[in-house]
Order: sequence, then C-alpha cells, then structure tokens
Amino acid sequence: MLSKTRIIVLHTVKHSDSGMVVQCYSDTQGRSAYYFFASSKHSRSAMMFPLSILDVVLFSRHQAGSMPVIKEAVQVSASSGIKSDVRKGAIALFVSELLLKTVKETGPDPSMFSFLSNSVLLLDAMDEGVENFHLHFAVNLCKVLGYMPDDNYSETTPHFNFASGSFTADYTESLCFRPEESELLHQILSTPLTLLPQIKCSGQMRNRFLSKIIEYLSFHVSIRTELKSLSVLRELFA
Repeated sequence: MLSKTRIIVLHTVKHSDSGMVVQCYSDTQGRSAYYFFASSKHSRSAMMFPLSILDVVLFSRHQAGSMPVIKEAVQVSASSGIKSDVRKGAIALFVSELLLKTVKETGPDPSMFSFLSNSVLLLDAMDEGVENFHLHFAVNLCKVLGYMPDDNYSETTPHFNFASGSFTADYTESLCFRPEESELLHQILSTPLTLLPQIKCSGQMRNRFLSKIIEYLSFHVSIRTELKSLSVLRELFA
C-alpha cells in the first residue's frame, strides 16, 4: 500500500550498507520511524539531516511490526541556511534531540506539525537572533506539549515556579528560576519569534536559562535532561 506524507527528520541510524532507519515527525502519523534504502555514499542520503522537511511516498505492508519504507523523497526546502551555518546546524541537532526525548505520541497533530515546520523554516531563513532561537523554541515547545508557562510576571512575582507553571512571590531553590532567569523567560514569552534579535543577554545567562527550561520540561514530561547537543551549544553561544 502506498501513501504520501510530509516528514521532519529528527535522527537517522545506519542499518547495514543498504539503508537507514529514519526517526521523524510526520504530518499524518506524528512520531514515526521509516526505513530508507540508500547507502551513506548515495546522494539521496544527503537529504536525511536533522530538521530536513521532506515529502515522501511510503510503502507499507499489512504485517504487524513491519516498518514502512520510504520509496520516494523530495526535499520541500533546500535548508541551505541550516546546512551551511555551524550555529544553525548545532541548534538543529539540539531541537531534534529535544523532540526525540519529549514527543512520543503517534497519530496526526496538526498544531505540533505546524509549529515544527514553521520553526524550521524560520531558523533556516533568519539572519539575526540565531543565538536566541533555541531558547524561544524550547519555551514554545512547552506550549504545544501543554505546559506553557503562565506569563504573570511582575515586580511582586519575580520567580518562575516549576510546579505551578507561573511566576510567584516566593522563591524555592529546587523549584524556581532565579530572578534574572525568570525575567528572561518573561521576555521570551512576550516576544514573537520574528523579533528575537531584540532579546539581549549574555552567553552565560543564555546557557543557564536553557538548562532551566529543560529542567522545567523534565519536571512535567519525565525526560532525562542529559542532552548531548547541549555542550556544543554552550561552546558556540558562550
């Protein structure tokens, strides 16, 4: 049986010399895994990089446990920015790894797919504010997953609390962002993705904040916070 779908590549695992398993997010099936026949030396393999958006034709057997096979694949966007810019490439690896750990549901989710595809296209095209993209993405991923922070920030409620998902007057070290991290969260919540260059912060603050927002996600979706891509981001955006 043949079917068409659009996918966002998250990760690939080589399977012998003839192909690879492609972990992806599909507009019709959510989190999915497909088999792709193409060796690492084959030109078709070049399109299977993190956050690549592809239109694919799948062949599926009516057998339990049988993995659909990608028969045809066409790249929707050239993604030249992500492939040529070291910073964007590192962010793509981080976004892919974060999605692999947090998004597990199968089945169509139009809001999630729209959020992901729009984010990828904007990352690929943007010239300024790249250093803040992954912060904004992680915060808004919370929203799509159902854990969007309540932006009730004020001078009297300067501490973001993990458990309540809102800003509070009281500070509990194990459950709260520090005031400067809370203020940055408020800035991100109130700034559209297209205005990221307006957010100014140091590399040290950026790295601390990213660790905190991942802790927040971990608190709610029970993921492991050890993301291998974090060390690269911390070095690039120090």
